[in-house]
Amino acid sequence: MSGTKAPEKYRRQRRQLQRVLLDTHFYFGCKRVSLALEPDLLWSTVYFLRSLGVQIHTAVTSTRSLLLEKLPLTSVTLGDLEDFEQLAVGSDLLIGNSHVSAIAKRLNIPLCRQGIPIFDRLGNNQSTKVGYQGTMQLLFEIGNLLLAAEEANGNN
Repeated sequence: MSGTKAPEKYRRQRRQLQRVLLDTHFYFGCKRVSLALEPDLLWSTVYFLRSLGVQIHTAVTSTRSLLLEKLPLTSVTLGDLEDFEQLAVGSDLLIGNSHVSAIAKRLNIPLCRQGIPIFDRLGNNQSTKVGYQGTMQLLFEIGNLLLAAEEANGNN
């Protein structure tokens, strides 16, 4: 846009992300993910996951927002964690904050912690969540959760 090259640091990170996308995309196709997030994080996460071939099983948020109308989903539930637990049955992965961890345990579905609050993990405030580095970290986290679930179910 500016007519100048991006700094080498960011060009290198972009190349790394491209390689990570190539290496990890096999693990995401047709996986069913349920999300319990605030509207802004829900919006960006839905678009990101769909670009990986992930199916959004259910999306629940607690706040009205114009962003919700722009989501490429047939429905978004304006509800609470009880609604989320009922709708998330049959998912391969849950994405939400630490309040979703009890649901993940009851449903025996792995949880990728995103949003606020995250009070049951150390160092979350020190991890990168944006840019090429943050995207790579999220890909690895989700991929590893899905791999671990498959291994636990004997689907190596």
